[in-house]
Amino acid sequence: MKIPERIIASLVIALLTHVPLAFGHETPVQNRDERTVRRIEREWLRALVERDHITLERILADDFMDSTWKGELRTKRQVLEGLSKPLPYSQHLQSIKIKLYGSMALARGLNEITDKNGRIVMRIRFTDVLLYRHGYWQAVAAQETPVNPR
Repeated sequence: MKIPERIIASLVIALLTHVPLAFGHETPVQNRDERTVRRIEREWLRALVERDHITLERILADDFMDSTWKGELRTKRQVLEGLSKPLPYSQHLQSIKIKLYGSMALARGLNEITDKNGRIVMRIRFTDVLLYRHGYWQAVAAQETPVNPR
């Protein structure tokens, strides 16, 4: 009994697309590069400023831990619970440097916070740690340190 070539081709395509899933290999959804991590850093800040729970839920890993500029430790749940009222100031990331270490990325930079008149209220130096899991980058740790205004 001869099997038609179309059936064989269909079986091969099905195996190639479904076998990796059966063995836990997922197609990456986000690139593993500095540009993507830099974009996520900007999305993260935008989500904090705009109180975007959905985006923060995606970016922050369940085991996320933040060491704030006040010296407090906050979990992902605590960060999300603290997003009740809008912020009376603007925030802008500067001097972001990204370093990749395999499935881990370090993002370092400066967050400049200004009031409605454009006056610098605070500058915060930060270091964020992101892990590449299941095709996505997620933040697992953050550290903020206040810097004296210029």
